[in-house]
Amino acid sequence: MKILAVANQKGGVGKSTLTVHLAYAAIEAGLRVLLVDMDKQGSLSLSFPRADDGEPGIVASRLYEAEPPQASPEWVADGLAIIRADNGLLSIDKAENQVIRRPGTALRRFAQDFDLCLIDTPPLLGVRLMASLAAADYVVTPVSVGLYELAGVADLIQTIHVIRTQGFNPRLKHVGILPMKTNNRSVEEREALDSLREQYGAAILPEVLPERAPVRKAIARRRPVWVGTRGEGHLLAANEWRAACDSILGRIAK
Repeated sequence: MKILAVANQKGGVGKSTLTVHLAYAAIEAGLRVLLVDMDKQGSLSLSFPRADDGEPGIVASRLYEAEPPQASPEWVADGLAIIRADNGLLSIDKAENQVIRRPGTALRRFAQDFDLCLIDTPPLLGVRLMASLAAADYVVTPVSVGLYELAGVADLIQTIHVIRTQGFNPRLKHVGILPMKTNNRSVEEREALDSLREQYGAAILPEVLPERAPVRKAIARRRPVWVGTRGEGHLLAANEWRAACDSILGRIAK
């Protein structure tokens, strides 16, 4: 099982939307997928409601317990299970640093049952983000290109460096930075994206995901944007998102 964290220390950049679409793309590729919602807002959990006959599974805060929990993830569809966010996550960021390695240990218990684990992380530096990165084999960084959002990229790059060099997870690989929610009509945003490419070079993924209404509608309907396309704008969004997800999954499959 490979573990991919979707992380940025700034909120509102589309982490959950990207995680959801990566899950759909992976399932369609025949992979068995485990989702982990480390963000107390629970957007990822909301995107995959409990099946009518589904049983509650392990919740995310239990991944931090000293003894790996014996409970299993909650299955929500064929080949798809989730570990949901819960209120217990609120106290995790007050915990000592020794809990940072525990989620990785707990998740590896499920390695035989899944091909890919996707972790949706909280939008702030703390124990939960550090633990997600410590558990992951890979991390991808969605980012919008406003002034405040770009400042968060440097912070996350530094956090990844700390995780790699301080003994938490030297194997962590950065898949890259994915520009999202961009406005192609804005001169300022185009210049900011050019500046981002100059600063981070090959770390910036070639795919770009502009802000598009069909994506919001697809999330509201709990399905990927490439399903049930109607109209030129919807088809454009579908092709963009499919290409980005396939690119990311292809990079971690190597």
